[in-house]
Amino acid sequence: MTVTAGPAPLVIASNRGPVELCVDEAGRVVANRGGGGLIGVLGPALASRNGTWIASALTEEDRRAARQRETGAVVELPEGSVRLRLLDLDRQDYDGYYRDISNGLLWFLHHHMLDPTREPAIDAGVRESWRAYRRINARFASACARELALSGQALLQDYHLSLAPRQLRALRPDAGIAHFTMIPWADPANLRALPADLATELLDGMLGADLLGFLVPRWANAFVETCAVAGYPVDRGRGTVIDRDGRRVKIRCFPVGVDPDRLRHVAAGAAAEAYRRELRRLVGDRRLVVRVDRMEPSKNLLRGLDGFAELIAREPARRERVVHYVLAYSSRQDVPAYQAYDREVRRRVDLINERFGTPTWQPVVLETRNDFARGLAALTLADVLVVNAMRDGMNLVAKEGPVVSRRDLALVLSTEVGAADELADAAIMVHPFDVTALADGIAAGLDMPRAERAERLARLRKAAGAMPPRQWLDQAVHESADRRTG
Repeated sequence: MTVTAGPAPLVIASNRGPVELCVDEAGRVVANRGGGGLIGVLGPALASRNGTWIASALTEEDRRAARQRETGAVVELPEGSVRLRLLDLDRQDYDGYYRDISNGLLWFLHHHMLDPTREPAIDAGVRESWRAYRRINARFASACARELALSGQALLQDYHLSLAPRQLRALRPDAGIAHFTMIPWADPANLRALPADLATELLDGMLGADLLGFLVPRWANAFVETCAVAGYPVDRGRGTVIDRDGRRVKIRCFPVGVDPDRLRHVAAGAAAEAYRRELRRLVGDRRLVVRVDRMEPSKNLLRGLDGFAELIAREPARRERVVHYVLAYSSRQDVPAYQAYDREVRRRVDLINERFGTPTWQPVVLETRNDFARGLAALTLADVLVVNAMRDGMNLVAKEGPVVSRRDLALVLSTEVGAADELADAAIMVHPFDVTALADGIAAGLDMPRAERAERLARLRKAAGAMPPRQWLDQAVHESADRRTG
């Protein structure tokens, strides 16, 4: 890696960067692909652009690199023109910003997963964490201001940086500022779980942008309705909200898809082929039901497991003939709710296997190692892909599966994920809380005639690749560069 400096015409800021620096077995510092759906969208698309990516320093090697480059120089990545600027953030502030507010509060709020009998409890500790959230957002805004060329563009990513648009506008009024929410947006009634001062600051922070992007219309509409309830003038026809400074902020949708060529290339690679051989030995000639998710509550793994168990319980003829492969890699293990959910998923898998398993058949196979090639290998062999998330901004697995499928998979899809807006007519749709409907959906997928599977899969593939990441970024950059409103 080489070091370069200078202002950039395009800056992307996100909590997690395109790579994480770590030490390999030989003691060398290497750059590994960052985790999270955002990386899959922006990482490949940025390779041809002369921009800078600003992110938190997450590993010790990240932090060491950040401390060595305190002057503001940026790191040029091997992919090409993507340059990385790591922020060495105060650890206590980072915990408040990331663990307590971003993931402990805002994630659950926007996914409609708060338990109103217990959560949220906005006490002195939460308010101190909110101040930390504000400070970390300010650090990102300051970094963007330093890195941006005159009249450059800043693309701020996701719920971690909801306050940064307003903070950046105060520092760089010449800049074009866009913020993209990659998760759902809470309905107005749910946002009332926040005290008025926090909700006001959240909306005010986002409306500091020129453009606010969401993945599908229902999340954009929820944001507009939230603004209307809060008293902001809105123009639903033009898709704008008038900010307190009189600007018209554009509200737009960018329904990101996948890059079929890239996915098929990885799925055909040596690593994926090795995993396919391993999975074939494990499954034999049985049918394969697959899911690939993070191990976290919104993905709805428990009801997914219960749906498979209900199918096996009511249709004994399917026993020994089908395996449910669940790849659920650990996520946010410093959040207590995630730790508890991880334990419960493992217990549920054990209970199903104890109840139905035989000496020659394990109904559910749980894999928790995060490996992109392993996930793609499983998707190539799936007869049925289950995506039953309670609520999801898009869910790219629902698009990746059809693209790499080698068995004409049937997709069982939750009505509450963003991908349903594009894939519903070719998928088997289920409500995420309806366990019996999920069991019915899996059965329908397994029993679907081959001709119908192939016809549905063709439509799924067409929709999945309609806006690949590079095109998504091009559209986002073009829209955010146009400072005109309406």
